[in-house]
Amino acid sequence: MFIYIYSINHKLIKMKKSLTISFLFASLFIFSINAQTNPNWEYWITGKVEVKRGMSKEFEKAASEKTRKYNKTQETAITTYRIMDGENQGKYERIQGYKDISWFNDNMKSNAGTQYWMENVSQYIENYEGRKVWWRIKNLSYNWDPESAPKKHIHKLIRIIKPGKLGDFWRFSNRIVQVYKKNNYTGVQGVFKIASGGNMNEIIFVDAFDDFTDQGKFPNTDKSLKELYNEMYNGSYDKDLEIYNEAIEMWGRQNERMSLKSELTTKL
Repeated sequence: MFIYIYSINHKLIKMKKSLTISFLFASLFIFSINAQTNPNWEYWITGKVEVKRGMSKEFEKAASEKTRKYNKTQETAITTYRIMDGENQGKYERIQGYKDISWFNDNMKSNAGTQYWMENVSQYIENYEGRKVWWRIKNLSYNWDPESAPKKHIHKLIRIIKPGKLGDFWRFSNRIVQVYKKNNYTGVQGVFKIASGGNMNEIIFVDAFDDFTDQGKFPNTDKSLKELYNEMYNGSYDKDLEIYNEAIEMWGRQNERMSLKSELTTKL
């Protein structure tokens, strides 16, 4: 979206400024509504749970029973991970995916599962951070099969992008995926951007794997990612990485490891 302001008379600046601000906010509002309801997007829903001190065993037992009773179909399936390090260490993240926009018509309301949670699980919870809705960026995701069983581990990179720098950020990210494709990289990556419930410039990269010793490799070469990138893009890895990093807010860089809690996860 581009807004072009042309002024030829300083006496009109005040009036033009008022009109421009009104137009800007109206345009951003329309853009925001459209961005959050694109019918072609694949949506994922997450929520972090902080359990009361000393109540993890009780929480897991109650949440497991709720999951078994009310999250037993593809439509209602939930995956649960526990965060292993960082400022959110020890918290649980409950994930529902992959949904189209019609899912929200019936699943944002209170239901029997919600009631069960409130009566049997919530007593063990210190804080629930609230729901975030994400859309998966399919062309930047790699080897990501939303219908496959969840991996045992996740390495999540959380990035907040500076205003106006999204293009610089995506350019490097897209080139990395092209290197993956050309060289048959074996890893799994999902890329998600916030659609509702958080900072609209927040993006997460999710690397999913079952074994810490094998998080992804290039099977047909001993060359590094940097070497393969430079072969494809004329030695530009360092410069492109610099531009990429400059697009990220200094305070907007966080990494987390998460491990699957299978007993709190739907078994299909």
